[in-house]
Amino acid sequence: MSRRSTIARKLILTTGLTMGVLLIAAAGGVSLQAGGSPGVALTLLAAGGVFTVAVLIALALTAKAVVKKPLGGLSRSVDALSAGRYDQAVYGTEHNDEIGVVARALDGFRNTLADGERQKAEREAQWAAAEAEHHRQAQEAAAQAAAQARAEDALGEGLERLAEGDLIWRMREDAFQGDAVQMPRDFNAAVETLQATLAGILGAARNIRGGCVEMGEAAEDLAQRTERQASGLAQTAASLDQLTATVKRSAEGAERARQVTITAKAAAERSGAVVNEAVEAMGGIEKSSQSITQIIGVIDEIAFQTNLLALNAGVEAARAGDAGRGFAVVAQEVRALAQRSADAAKEIKGLITASSDQVGKGVKLVGETGDTLREILVQVAEINELVGDIAASSKEQATGLAEVNHAVNQMDQVIQQNAAMVQQSSAASRALADEAAELERLVGRYQVGAEVHEMPARVERRPAAPPQRPTVAAPTRESFRQRYVQGANALKVAPSSRPGEWEEF
Repeated sequence: MSRRSTIARKLILTTGLTMGVLLIAAAGGVSLQAGGSPGVALTLLAAGGVFTVAVLIALALTAKAVVKKPLGGLSRSVDALSAGRYDQAVYGTEHNDEIGVVARALDGFRNTLADGERQKAEREAQWAAAEAEHHRQAQEAAAQAAAQARAEDALGEGLERLAEGDLIWRMREDAFQGDAVQMPRDFNAAVETLQATLAGILGAARNIRGGCVEMGEAAEDLAQRTERQASGLAQTAASLDQLTATVKRSAEGAERARQVTITAKAAAERSGAVVNEAVEAMGGIEKSSQSITQIIGVIDEIAFQTNLLALNAGVEAARAGDAGRGFAVVAQEVRALAQRSADAAKEIKGLITASSDQVGKGVKLVGETGDTLREILVQVAEINELVGDIAASSKEQATGLAEVNHAVNQMDQVIQQNAAMVQQSSAASRALADEAAELERLVGRYQVGAEVHEMPARVERRPAAPPQRPTVAAPTRESFRQRYVQGANALKVAPSSRPGEWEEF
């Protein structure tokens, strides 16, 4: 027996049963309303059952002949519905008979089943989607929790490493997901920036410390050189004081020498006048000597004549005999006196001649002395002019040396102030070096890599070579007037050939 026949028989049986039940119910209701007994009702029911069976049999026989073909179509539609093919149209919905009614009812049932199946499918889909969403959310929550745990662990480890000062460690990017994937990049970038900054600070601190040490050493060297310069400048100032006093005394001595030369010039002028007068007096003496020599010659001739006369008188007295003896004695005495007079005149003449020679020599010497005094007068006048120039130059030199002394004293004060400033700079450099060492110690707590752990090589400092002093050539011999007439200009200092000399100073 086919499935469609089974469905048709079930449908006929259901229809017959329904009709029988309706008939029995109607009979029971009529019996109860009529006040019949239960037995009557049961009889009615039994009769209704028999009737129903008979009707059903008749209907079955009739249906077999009448509705076989439509029921076959309905059977196929029912098979399609049972198979779940709700999209297949029901056979016989266009009929206007009971088959059409059943077909349309079956079609409505199909639509209902299709709607129910669709709704069920939708509910199942929704439930599956909800379940899948819930599962997905649970998985996502678990994944997020795991990712968050990994991220928290990584972040905690990073913060712990950062707290320990380890700037070399880097946070793994695979420990973060989603929007948090930027966090390790930002953290690593911040740590790299901090590492570079601290490395720069550490290197700068070490360089600062090294520079401060060098600055301190240089400041100490400079302080020592400044102290030596201050000491040398103080000695120079003292020497300039002495030189100024000496030049001042020289200027005063030159002024006194000028006054003395003026006095000597006046004395030389007076001496020249005296010499002129002496020359004139010596000339008078020479003339007087010549006159005396002439007079002595006359006296000598007189003595000679007197001697001759005494000789004649003696001869005549000898002729007179005893009477002329007295005349002979007188003549003898006169002759002796004349002889002595001649001898004295001869001696005086020799003395006067020698005196005349000496007077001539004296006149010549006095003339030469006059010439010499005139030359001395000219030289004294020149010396007076030179001494005047020397006095003026000495005053200018004294003024210039006083200004130089004042400038040197100011330089001494400035150098002393510079020495104090250098000492303060040295103390500040040492303090800055200590601060840089403390900063280096603090920054050294962080691990910033091996590239900055080594101190850069320090440049060995060598003390600057002392400046070469320019060699001053020995002065050449020049005239007295040329060396002193120049005055203060004679002390001009040649400019230094080393431009760094004053900078080193």
